[in-house]
Amino acid sequence: MNNDQPVKLLLVGAGSRGQVWTKVCSEATNVDLVGIVDRDLDRAEHARSSYANQDTLIEQDMGRALKATQPEAVLVATPPSTHYTLVSSALSEGKHVLCEKPLSEEISEVVDLVNQAEECNLELLVGMNFRYLATSLRIREYVENQSLGTLSHAQFTYMRHRDGTRQDLNDYPLHMQYPMLFEQSIHHFDLLRYCYKSEVHSLVADSWRPTWSTYKNDCCVSVLFRLDNNVHVNYLGTWTGSWNKMDFRWRSEFSSGVLIQESQFDNLMRVEFQPELGLEGTRFKEANEAEPYCKEKLAQCVPFIDDSSMLLDELVKAIRGQQAPITTARDHLQSLSLVPAAIQSIEKKSWINLQEYQKSIGIT
Repeated sequence: MNNDQPVKLLLVGAGSRGQVWTKVCSEATNVDLVGIVDRDLDRAEHARSSYANQDTLIEQDMGRALKATQPEAVLVATPPSTHYTLVSSALSEGKHVLCEKPLSEEISEVVDLVNQAEECNLELLVGMNFRYLATSLRIREYVENQSLGTLSHAQFTYMRHRDGTRQDLNDYPLHMQYPMLFEQSIHHFDLLRYCYKSEVHSLVADSWRPTWSTYKNDCCVSVLFRLDNNVHVNYLGTWTGSWNKMDFRWRSEFSSGVLIQESQFDNLMRVEFQPELGLEGTRFKEANEAEPYCKEKLAQCVPFIDDSSMLLDELVKAIRGQQAPITTARDHLQSLSLVPAAIQSIEKKSWINLQEYQKSIGIT
């Protein structure tokens, strides 16, 4: 293809996430959004009128839209239960694909899609866009350069009251099995792998559902991870809190200091460890007695927009042969497999060795 020409892209799904992708695609200079597919034409029209060119095709059926627009790539932003069929159909038509996570709720289907894409020599990327947050990239940088020493252990907490009945949220998670794991925790598990540059060795998990939850099934999850690089992580996440304040805190403990991310998209703090302080002053120090807090200087980020734009750029560069993609479906298998492994741990009430688990489900 001509690398000077925008990649022709068809968007499938105009729900809340699809609306974001419409805006991102319409603002991208290296993408031409040629069509929007959704069973609800009013919803598709709202996306087009809000962000896209009025010449952008509106269609209810992906097959008809593919024939009419002849795109090079398809972006799938529909509920997870539809991903396998839509992605498989797009690949069979010779289209590159970027699909929202999870690629499927069934690992066997993800393996099949990975094989399909590789056999057809097509790009298949997955929407793990939180990797592109400035905070995530900076944490990964500290792990790589070891300027705070060696990473040892971490605590990741995500406490939110997400009322699943809100009109501006997707409603399909309301009846999902383990909605927190599949829809939210998967992002956090992926960040642990990506930022800490290590695969998971083993894990043990538990889950539950508070009585006042709007979700039918377990929406709280706790996981202990042991990584291959001997880093230990304690994770707690919920969509059913009893306080409407978002509580996000990710603390990474290095031998010479600490990184603490205090909100979902920014506020990354650095502490440089002074061991000698532990030998003087009060035994239980307040902030004014301990090492100073220093805020990391990061590029400004518009949540869900800038990170999605960078992921879209990764797709375009991969299609053009300018850059090998990293947010691939094969890589996604490593993150996604942590979800059913956690479910198996919940059901068996035991530690799960990830390599053994992956082998048992056909991941090599």
